[in-house]
Order: sequence, then structure tokens, then C-alpha cells
Amino acid sequence: MIRKGSGILVGAIIAVVVLGLLGYFGSFLVRTAPSTKLVPTPAVNIGDIDRSGFADETDRTMVRSHIGCTNSQPCWNTTIGKTKDGDNPLYVFDLDLNKDRSITQADIDMVK
Repeated sequence: MIRKGSGILVGAIIAVVVLGLLGYFGSFLVRTAPSTKLVPTPAVNIGDIDRSGFADETDRTMVRSHIGCTNSQPCWNTTIGKTKDGDNPLYVFDLDLNKDRSITQADIDMVK
């Protein structure tokens, strides 16, 4: 009689394990396939300072007019205008494209 009860218990445990494994591996069949269509993220042009959509002569002129200004000078935190896509102010430090804490010819060269 003990054999009959332990046999049923072992059979029930095996059935639960097999059903669990089938459920786990079967869930992979039900999942939807990932989308193969990739949407590229638009690249931000670092030279487009005023956010007009293009790094143009206006951006070069802004950098050129503040060449020689460093972060230790009062001109560094001066407001020079607003962006074209909103009311975000532009400061002289926004013209430091290579982040070397000074406005130089290298910053003008980065406006492409």
C-alpha cells in the first residue's frame, strides 16, 4: 500500500515538472518575432549651434565673432541670442564645440 501511494506521488511530481517544462519552452513558440524594421536616430550636428537644421555661415559667424573668449573671462556667460527652434537662450560657452574652455579656430573648423 505504501508503494502504491509513493508511486502516485512520484508520478504527480514528474507530471508537474514535465508540464512546467512544456509550458516554459512552449512560451517561446507563442512569442511574436521582433520587428526587423530599424528606425535610425537622426544624428545631431554639433556645428548647428542655433538649431536651424544646418551648420551654416550664421553658426560660423557666431563662433568667429567670439574667438579668443575663455571661461575665465566675463564674456563666457554672455547671452548671444536664441535658438531657431524655440526660446532657448544661446550663451558664448555654447560656441565651445570642442569643450576646451576657450573659443578658438578649432571650434570654427567643427562647424561643418
